[in-house]
Amino acid sequence: MLPGAEKKIRRRTEVDGRRARHDEPMTTTPEHRPVVSTLRTVITWGRREVGAVVLAVVVAGFLLVTPPLQRATYVPSAGGTLITPPGTWMLSVVLLVAGVSVSAGVLVARRHVLLATALTLLPFVVVPWWQAFAWGWLLGTITVAVLAATISWRSAVLPYAASLLIVAVYCGTELPAVLPIGFVTAGQTQGTRLVSLALYVVAITAVVATSGSIAAQVRARQDQLTAREQEKHALRVELVAGERAQVARDLHDVVAHHVSLIAVRAESAPYQHPGLDDAAKVVLAEIADDARQALGELRQVLVVLQRAEAGSTGSAGRAPQPEAADVDELVQSARDAGQQVAVAGEWGPVPSAQGYVLYRAVQEGLTNARRHAPRSAVELTLTRLGSTIGLTMTNPARGTRAVEPGRGIVGMRERVESLGGTMTARVVAEHFELTVTLPVDITTEQRAEVSA
Repeated sequence: MLPGAEKKIRRRTEVDGRRARHDEPMTTTPEHRPVVSTLRTVITWGRREVGAVVLAVVVAGFLLVTPPLQRATYVPSAGGTLITPPGTWMLSVVLLVAGVSVSAGVLVARRHVLLATALTLLPFVVVPWWQAFAWGWLLGTITVAVLAATISWRSAVLPYAASLLIVAVYCGTELPAVLPIGFVTAGQTQGTRLVSLALYVVAITAVVATSGSIAAQVRARQDQLTAREQEKHALRVELVAGERAQVARDLHDVVAHHVSLIAVRAESAPYQHPGLDDAAKVVLAEIADDARQALGELRQVLVVLQRAEAGSTGSAGRAPQPEAADVDELVQSARDAGQQVAVAGEWGPVPSAQGYVLYRAVQEGLTNARRHAPRSAVELTLTRLGSTIGLTMTNPARGTRAVEPGRGIVGMRERVESLGGTMTARVVAEHFELTVTLPVDITTEQRAEVSA
């Protein structure tokens, strides 16, 4: 081999070795794994709480540009005495602790509102000593109220009240606040301080209310998207169940019929044709056995296909058809899920056919109320007059436009009209009203099928 070629091969080998070492996956030693796990947790939390992180950075930046907090040189509430300012090192430590406390409170506002409020109020303990406060501390408390309002109005009550209390003390006295532009008071006269108080209250209330309203709209939109996805999933499941039921009917009506004919003809052939030899009889017997075995396997397939509806709800077997007596359990399950349902009246004995239709009507009505008017009260009235039985369900409606019949309402109307009944769905006085009326005639023969 030539010397030049040997050097090139050696150089290429060294380069390839360095690349291989560079491309090797990084492995963490056991002592580094807790650190890596903590970093991943912090990163995941930061992505989930982007709003809190951004607002905490804003509050921390506001405090950084605020000039060093000093004790006022003349404070009437302190008798006009001049108190020596604290040392520079103590001032720096207090400001650092106060800034960290307020920023940390903003960061944890959506998880721990009480702790967040306490952290933003902690720096105010030095106010009686220094007779002044950094306005950024108040900004931190207001920010906690804004973030808490995105969770619920109840969560925002404490930080909102704390913010108003600080503003009331600030505007009710000559206590100065430190802003990036220097020391500022609420006003020199009582009238100007009252105006400042009113402006502060209006501004804080508006900001907190706006934050809560936006968060509520976002949650409502997410609920609507979730409801749509659930509806699409239910439609897909229903379509699949319908196809499986159709296949089961076809198998039962066509395939099972012909296979059973094969078995019967194979078993009866030796009697219809006595002249068959023994070999032919054996073959026919085997054909009959194979046909019976095919029928057994076909029955298993039919059982699996006919469990489509029960299987979609997680049931191991086929559930019985619901009746009027099951409406109480249906209403209770809705209440357990958080829906407010008030029931009045009673039906008494109801035949199975009418009971099934009434059960489906109540189920569809409760589902529509949860979908279109979440967290609203539902009133269900059960009626029975002579040979007529029915129900009326009302719940608050959004808007006054006419009801657009969906797949559920159309199916409900078909069930009701198949028994000679009537169904109406309309908006009356800003309330959605569903009315179902069915004829019922309980005879002696029907009493065996009546559900109490």
